[in-house]
Amino acid sequence: MPYTTNPPTAAYGPSEALPQHLAHKPIYALPYQHFDGIYDADTDVRYISIGIAQYDNDSISIKTMRYTGDKWTRQAEELPLHRVIDMTLFLAKVLFDNQNGIVNIPNGTFANQGSDISVRKESVSYGELATYKEFLRENGQLLKDRFNTLRNVLDDLAGRGLL
Repeated sequence: MPYTTNPPTAAYGPSEALPQHLAHKPIYALPYQHFDGIYDADTDVRYISIGIAQYDNDSISIKTMRYTGDKWTRQAEELPLHRVIDMTLFLAKVLFDNQNGIVNIPNGTFANQGSDISVRKESVSYGELATYKEFLRENGQLLKDRFNTLRNVLDDLAGRGLL
């Protein structure tokens, strides 16, 4: 599998070889199990793959490739690339720009979006809401750090005229 570390280290190596028998055909595959945020010690995600989509051989998608310990699972997610960006945009708005349970999404944030959209928090039980808030309390800094890294990468690419 084409990946290297600098300096060279085996610590980030995958525990399973990249599967070649699945309908999704990897073009780039990141051994991900050592980088899976709060799940890194206990993750079943082995790779994030960008490749030929299983649902359309003319499309590219991103997929988490999960391994249960004895087989590759179909529970892995494959997503069209634009959808990953849209999911990231929505996640950022929900986490960092939500006012009293309302997320305002300005016109033009998403393709073909001709007007502002306001999304209200769904009706959930007290326990579900408490779980959500506890997760954010425990992992909020990690999420901020990841978004700041994304911003830095985008700023660098833009500064070099690549965006």
